[in-house]
Amino acid sequence: MGEEETDPEKLMGWLEREEEEFGITGAVGRTLDWESCRAMLKEELGYDPSDAQIALMQRAGRYRYEQLPQIGAGTEQVVYPHGQQLWYRDLETGRRISTEEAQRRLLAAGLR
Repeated sequence: MGEEETDPEKLMGWLEREEEEFGITGAVGRTLDWESCRAMLKEELGYDPSDAQIALMQRAGRYRYEQLPQIGAGTEQVVYPHGQQLWYRDLETGRRISTEEAQRRLLAAGLR
């Protein structure tokens, strides 16, 4: 995770693993609180993370736990034999929505 990686979508798989291990409440707490996020990253990476790495993970957490619900969307990491893909879902209908639709909703809500 370097400073050049600014898309929070790149960290959704990591956040889903946190949710599986600590539950949604634990994942939110470990992601949005600065010191908890630092400890989580240190545990996961094996070294003290930089402030930029902590800020990036917090940005991903805010994206997943605050911004997407505001636009009625959520994410799902789908694993295929040849790799992984991030899907967006409409929270009301449960249907898959495109990345473009998720981005359009974020822009319309003034969140991007």
